[in-house]
Amino acid sequence: MANILFINANLYGHINPTLPLVKELADRGNQVDYFCSQQFKEKVMETGAAFLNYSAELDDFLKSYRPTDRHPFYMLMEYVLLYAEVMLPGVLKLIEKNRYDMIIGDSLFGGPCFLKQILKIPVVGSHSSFAMSGAPVPPSMLEPGYHPQLDHCYEILDRICSKYAIPTPGLTDIFISKAQWNVVYTIPEFNGVTVLDSSEYLFTGSVIQKNSEPEFGGLADTNDRPVIYISLGSINTDFIEFYKMCIKTFENSDYYVVMSIGKKCDKEQLGIIPPNFYVDNFLPQLAVLKQTDVFITHAGFNSVNEALYYGIPLYALPMVNDQYMVAKRIKDMELGIVGSFNEINSQNLRDGVEKLLSDKQIRENCQKISLKFREYKRLSYVAETLEKISMRQQ
Repeated sequence: MANILFINANLYGHINPTLPLVKELADRGNQVDYFCSQQFKEKVMETGAAFLNYSAELDDFLKSYRPTDRHPFYMLMEYVLLYAEVMLPGVLKLIEKNRYDMIIGDSLFGGPCFLKQILKIPVVGSHSSFAMSGAPVPPSMLEPGYHPQLDHCYEILDRICSKYAIPTPGLTDIFISKAQWNVVYTIPEFNGVTVLDSSEYLFTGSVIQKNSEPEFGGLADTNDRPVIYISLGSINTDFIEFYKMCIKTFENSDYYVVMSIGKKCDKEQLGIIPPNFYVDNFLPQLAVLKQTDVFITHAGFNSVNEALYYGIPLYALPMVNDQYMVAKRIKDMELGIVGSFNEINSQNLRDGVEKLLSDKQIRENCQKISLKFREYKRLSYVAETLEKISMRQQ
């Protein structure tokens, strides 16, 4: 069987979707070493993989990094490139020491676009969001001299490529991060880019682990009212005024509201919780979604995939990074509606929920894609394909 190194970041949204694939590979007898941060050690080891902790240098970088400017795309690229510059030396030492048959690297934080040129073994990209076919900015905004932060990105890129004597890719190539083979944790229909070569992109379908969360008893007293689930994910959750607005909007409504407020807020800050609300810092999302009629979400890729598996109409309020692309896909496929988080108010929040409950086309579209998610089961196929690819090295 294969000896595989999986390289990932320190982010839930990048690690969680990979764990079912890692477990499948380990269950099939492969040795999988998983390189990520200490906080995910237990989750990684539960899959049967061996945990490899970040280097001290990478930990220091994560604590000290400060962007040189705030342009959304340039800031992401600057972070990705600086991260790769710090991460690659330690990872290459691991690879030299352990003689891996295959490397699977997170598309943004696992360096596959560099490793595929440095190494002579198969390199696979792990895409925790959409597989992309281009950058979200026009070519003119990638010309050297356009912006100081962009020029800083090119300086970092030149340093990396000079150090390892490899051709210099463009920033679009870094963003797409297309490796020799690529794993995408959704279904092709939701990814939505038809130009991708199917032989190079392996779609797992849903990676929901149905037995991984406890049951949720907070909906025992709904009295058959429509259930609204509100969650802004696990990272950017410090929005106490938004949560207060949700309470004000729905406290005297005919809805039952389940609201996750994250670890950065205290329930006591919300005042009196109405009887038609269930509020907690953390909720078992899959168990809640099974009983939900409308999901108000930050449009995180994993959360949206989970909701669509259960056929839940979405009210998307994107805030950062790929959430805007996910929200656009929701709108284009008529799977929900999209609002502005900075402009949301009680009136448009209430109107949006009413639309999602009454719009037959949106609800029908959600049920159709739910069926596609449930039918598209390719995890074992992807694992088998990766094994075959790794054997070419043995």
